[in-house]
Amino acid sequence: MRYENNTSNFAKVAFLLFIAAFFIITFLILHKASHPQNPTFSEVAYSNLLSESIDEDADNGEVLFTSELIPESLPVAHASSLDALPDGKLIAFWFAGSREGATDVKIWQSVYDGKKWGSVTDVVSPNQTANDTKRFTKKVGNPVVYRSINGILHLFIVSVGIGGWSGSGLNHYMSHDNGKTWGRGERLILSPILNISTLARTSAVTLSDGGFYLPVYHEFIRKYPEMLRFDRDGNFMSQTRLNSYTGLLQPSILPLSNLKAYAYLRTHRKYDNHLYYEVTKDGGITWSEPKPTNLSNENSSIVVAQVDKNKYLMVHNPSKRDKLSLAISNDGVKWTEVYSLEDTIGNEFSYPSIQVHGDIVDIIYTWKRKNIKHVRFNKAWLNQKAGELNNDE
Repeated sequence: MRYENNTSNFAKVAFLLFIAAFFIITFLILHKASHPQNPTFSEVAYSNLLSESIDEDADNGEVLFTSELIPESLPVAHASSLDALPDGKLIAFWFAGSREGATDVKIWQSVYDGKKWGSVTDVVSPNQTANDTKRFTKKVGNPVVYRSINGILHLFIVSVGIGGWSGSGLNHYMSHDNGKTWGRGERLILSPILNISTLARTSAVTLSDGGFYLPVYHEFIRKYPEMLRFDRDGNFMSQTRLNSYTGLLQPSILPLSNLKAYAYLRTHRKYDNHLYYEVTKDGGITWSEPKPTNLSNENSSIVVAQVDKNKYLMVHNPSKRDKLSLAISNDGVKWTEVYSLEDTIGNEFSYPSIQVHGDIVDIIYTWKRKNIKHVRFNKAWLNQKAGELNNDE
């Protein structure tokens, strides 16, 4: 009898120890997951800057400026995204169909080989997203492409089942062969309640641990900017809200150092056409209050890029979407327009995407809602435009 009692007591103690160990290990795992290593922005992004200052007075060689439409025959095209492939080619994505939000809209893709754009192919449809995520999907839009340090090509798309864009979900696709094939899409779980209304628009920024931040924004009831953090393999890690204001959305992130970055924000507020920015000095963990730049923004997306050690380039709509401009800055706060990419009353030129590589800057954007336009220029052309501006002063 005493032996049986001892055995019973031992079993109880062992069971209690197992339960305690289980909860301790679970707590440590969750604690580690909720407190990942403090993020820092990667210096790899700076390796593609223009090789000489755009203020150089020396001979900068031949001036390059080209523009062309990506060949495509659907009635509506919008919201393009661009990234560079390791062989120097470019890959672009956008949505197109009979009209924005129509059920026949798909995500399309094309590759630029340095001389011309290749054939346009569809990569994601509402039916495919529905099959991948096991959720009813009526429409898709806003693709964002990003190539991580380890070579994985990430494609984020917005999908809607019921209602408009404010009821959307965010989906993640990955390719391990530079966009030739894509894996099954995954619906990101960003909220335990509803899990709707997180949209992407601008490109991700690289972190020093090989992961990345994806700028996103929320639309349901209140509009505000956020960032999603992913690890090097594309696993979602955490979510950060950039500010408590409403009506500022579609952030475009400009890293300035390992810890400092600016976020530029589209304005969606009545009687306010300022283009706002805010600052982080701790790798994106916390952000300052939004402040206005000297530029205006009437409810349209902007993108920014670093083109030299102390030179930054912005593509934005200075007023309505019938004008699209290039602006340049030495400090990221005060900007000066240097060139008008488009200026035709009654048409739309919007939603730009930008890539800087070596001496080349590539920009794509919506052209009249009918096509995607590609503009390419080099350091010498940018020098020329900056010089013309200085002469005018």
